[in-house]
Amino acid sequence: MKKNTLKFKLIFSLVALAVLLGSLYFFAGKKRSVQLIGNSVQEKLIDKVADTKIEKVDEKTASAFLVTGWIPYWAKSAGVASLQGKMELFSQLNLFAFGVSADGQLVDTAKSKNAPWPQLFAEAKKQNVKIVPTILWGDAIAIHKTFSDPALRSKHADSIVAMLAQNDFRGVDIDYEGKDIADRDNFSLFLKSLHEKLQSSQGRTLNCTVEARTQDSPPADLTGIRAMSFANDFSALNHFCDSVTIMAYDQVFQIHRVKVFEDNGSAPAAPNADNAWVQDNIEYALKFIAPEKLILGVSTYGWEFRVEKIANGYHYTRVRSVSYQDAMALAASVGATPTRTTGGELSFAYKASDGQHLVTIDDGESVSDKIALAKKFGLKGISLFKIDGLTDPKVFEVLKVR
Repeated sequence: MKKNTLKFKLIFSLVALAVLLGSLYFFAGKKRSVQLIGNSVQEKLIDKVADTKIEKVDEKTASAFLVTGWIPYWAKSAGVASLQGKMELFSQLNLFAFGVSADGQLVDTAKSKNAPWPQLFAEAKKQNVKIVPTILWGDAIAIHKTFSDPALRSKHADSIVAMLAQNDFRGVDIDYEGKDIADRDNFSLFLKSLHEKLQSSQGRTLNCTVEARTQDSPPADLTGIRAMSFANDFSALNHFCDSVTIMAYDQVFQIHRVKVFEDNGSAPAAPNADNAWVQDNIEYALKFIAPEKLILGVSTYGWEFRVEKIANGYHYTRVRSVSYQDAMALAASVGATPTRTTGGELSFAYKASDGQHLVTIDDGESVSDKIALAKKFGLKGISLFKIDGLTDPKVFEVLKVR
């Protein structure tokens, strides 16, 4: 009987131990299951956080709207002086620093080692404003000679990379205007070569500044150099350029490519950057160029034309470019009151010794309109042409609230 009792107790103990171990295993499994569920929830939470972060990045990108502007070497002292106390309004400044000789060699037209550039560079560094040199080239014959020869094309690209390294510039803006349409493919090959060389040179960036256009092919009457707007392959620009600036100004010249032209109309009009025309240029460019790469070139000046009435409209002769301050002084001297055009610019007419003249000028309000357009289409930013000390002061006020 005693043996049976001991045997029973032993069996009972083993059963209890088994139950205990089973319970431990169950709860351990339960805990592990909960942990796995928790991990799954955590992963989803991480995904959610990631989604939130992406949204925040988008917001940050929107608030990091690029504002840059070109300082011309021919007005460098006045341009730099006009930036005093306004540097923080810009995220980048472009200097018309270099030209190109007939044999494709860079020329330091701005004399970038001399005043006022070193002072500007020092202040830009304090304000965390990026300095990017612009290379301006408008010799169609020299461009053709350089880009049609693979060796010269590569040599020119090498000279740009070397210049950036020597001056510790982090990127370059190329503004090669007046190209013959026949050099379209060769220009794309140059961009490809330069892009590759810059990427291998500590990842320096390439901005391409090009003329505006609203269609694929030029009108029949635009050929050769007059078709310069079409010498840029927009798809190639998107592929090889880190950013692309469209010069959405000089409207009547971009369309006619002559200094003398005729237009229909019930009243004289010679817009420099009509809002509707600028929007057309943006919409066309966006067919080929990613919005996050596209920068809208914005005018801060205008043009004066001599205007004659003809049977079906008006005959225009381009007289000169005018700054905002010069235009306002002229309007005051002739007793004219500038009015806002339907395209958003200021304009006035006056009688001169050689006939009727028409002035169209861009000011703070027209610049504000262009910023609104750039934001409407989600563009990378805007670039002002030009910062020369003669800009409407309200332009800088507009930049404060951008």
